[in-house]
Amino acid sequence: MTRRRPAVTAFWAERLGCPVSAFEKPGLTLAPHPRQAAVYVVAVDSAVVVLAPESLHARFRAAADPRVWLTPEALRPLLPPGAKLVGPARIAYLHRALGAPDGVERLESASDSRLGRLRERVTVEDWQHANLEGHEPLFACLVDGEIAAASDFERLAERVAHIGVLTDPRHRGRGLGRVVVQAAAAHALALGLLPQYQTLASNVPALRIAESLGFEPFATTLAARLP
Repeated sequence: MTRRRPAVTAFWAERLGCPVSAFEKPGLTLAPHPRQAAVYVVAVDSAVVVLAPESLHARFRAAADPRVWLTPEALRPLLPPGAKLVGPARIAYLHRALGAPDGVERLESASDSRLGRLRERVTVEDWQHANLEGHEPLFACLVDGEIAAASDFERLAERVAHIGVLTDPRHRGRGLGRVVVQAAAAHALALGLLPQYQTLASNVPALRIAESLGFEPFATTLAARLP
């Protein structure tokens, strides 16, 4: 059972354009998606909120258990052919104090050439999921003068810090991702922001980072871009 945090549910209600009660009661809440070519499913325990084009609402209302839509196999039949799905993903928040770790370098510019070299060493998908572009400052662990892991955050509604992280494939499994996420989260807390951590449910190492730092699970999401 997810622990209810009023600040988090209020943030999501505002973000999705639904009442706070949508996250507090079992069942389905349907709302129009602001973009006609997208679907977004958010589940908090047995409460499920779906943003979708109104032309698809009847399909969602007909389902017996909306929680099944958190798998691509169950959601895809409700969507037009050619839809591209992303997820499922897990979202968690940090509600406790966290100190800044040692051994982390603060980068004041996202155009740092070392960050560009890190980008060249990962896949396009890894870079996109890391969400490191255009947010400052960044926090990095260096190995032989090169960035082995980096983290930053994007401000959402001026109260949430959406954390991104990326580790060089050559240095994964050494705990460097955890260190830079801790640095970014500590900085966010010092600014009075609520750290948010999101990762694919299939990314077990990233989920372990959140768990080890004390992030509390909030929701599971699945997104789709329609043709």
